[in-house]
Amino acid sequence: MTGKKKYEPKMLYSVTLDDLVPKDDFYRKLESILDLRFLYKEVGSLYGKTGKPSIDPVVFVKLLLYGYFEGIISDRQLIRRVSDSLSARYYLGYDLDEELPWHSTISRTRKLYNEAIFEKVFGSVLKQCIEAGLVSGEHQSIDSTLVKANASLDSLQRRVTIIDLKKYLEQTKQENKLEEEKKSVKDKDGPPKQKTTSNKEYVSKTDPDSKIRKKGKHQTDLYYSTHYSVDSKNNVITDAYAVGADKPDMVYLPAIIERIKIRSKEHGFHISSISADKGYFSGENLSISEKEGIVPQIPMEDIENRTDFYDKKEFRYDKKTDEYICPAGNKLRYFCNKKDHKAKGYRANKKECVECGLKKKCTKTQSRIIYRSYYTEEYERLKQRMKTEEFKIAMKYRKTGPELLFAEAKKDHGLRKFMSRGLSSAQKNSFMIATVQNLKRLLRGNRIRKSMLGILNYAQKYLLLKTKLELCTC
Repeated sequence: MTGKKKYEPKMLYSVTLDDLVPKDDFYRKLESILDLRFLYKEVGSLYGKTGKPSIDPVVFVKLLLYGYFEGIISDRQLIRRVSDSLSARYYLGYDLDEELPWHSTISRTRKLYNEAIFEKVFGSVLKQCIEAGLVSGEHQSIDSTLVKANASLDSLQRRVTIIDLKKYLEQTKQENKLEEEKKSVKDKDGPPKQKTTSNKEYVSKTDPDSKIRKKGKHQTDLYYSTHYSVDSKNNVITDAYAVGADKPDMVYLPAIIERIKIRSKEHGFHISSISADKGYFSGENLSISEKEGIVPQIPMEDIENRTDFYDKKEFRYDKKTDEYICPAGNKLRYFCNKKDHKAKGYRANKKECVECGLKKKCTKTQSRIIYRSYYTEEYERLKQRMKTEEFKIAMKYRKTGPELLFAEAKKDHGLRKFMSRGLSSAQKNSFMIATVQNLKRLLRGNRIRKSMLGILNYAQKYLLLKTKLELCTC
């Protein structure tokens, strides 16, 4: 017989929200491990003692965490989802008939709270991860990803600068010409060519902190860049750093090292080495890392000699006399210091070069010149490290650490696009997404630890029972 469900709404229900949420619900587990009451003290100075009560700061942070766990980046969508989710209401502490905060309250509160408060939330979870034994601190893998800003290229306007009027008119004339050409090809096959823009000349009026950047083979757009520092033991994020997307990664490595150094002191772990991709490579970064007692595992390209002349490798450097010895045995002495290029210049004697039988294989000029980087010794040490097994392992950590976490964050936790505008908001969002990812690892670690304890308890009971049986038989 086919069943047919009939629904007749009741006037009264003898049930609580606690009864409706499963005992093994994810947000029940989250509530059991994360205590956010410290926020009352942190945000107390931001509010007055009179007037209408604000949103509970703990509820506000829980709302953000729930949104990022569910991959919701819109405040409107977040409130809509929470309103009909039993587990979300349970986690926030809102009963079935309680009215939820307005979506605009979330955006206003996000602006009110400074970055330090979001960093405190991130730090409190990181501390729990360390206490749970999920962080070794010894090796940190560093990488970055581009995050779309909530602004379009249509919002770009020319920066207001003092320039020559004639030059400005000529530039405007050229741009108008390009626009006319762009309009004329609208009916032709294929999209019109994109107008080339630069961060020096243009700024977004919608989000001035976002930067113009071309992402791979995709079209140019406005982005931020988020850098992760990840501990190699269990892929726990030790720092999240949001910056503009207009500069190469190498520019930010000194600041990243300083940030993880401060965090390591704060939480009591020691960093021995870091790994990153070629984008972070520079002689200065190698030097800074080594001075901090950190071994940099960053790959460098070995530039090949593309000419028929002797390569720099054929010249021997004498550290005592600060001179180079050429293949013919002649000396190249110091003659200049190029501070802009961070290199010293060494030049051979003109007379010796002219009379040298190897000149045709060495140089076309009157005398051979060699430039020695300030960081030559750091380069040599790195070349030796690149041959080791430790370096290969460090490169694997980077691929299974930050790259994996970025893929997870973009797919599940809203790192594809920052809806709130400004660099400060980008940093706040980065901290919260990293917090969510660390909480997942903390919950997983607790589950594994409980399973291991269960196995140990079972083994102890088994051994105790076995001992009793052996005594009885005796």
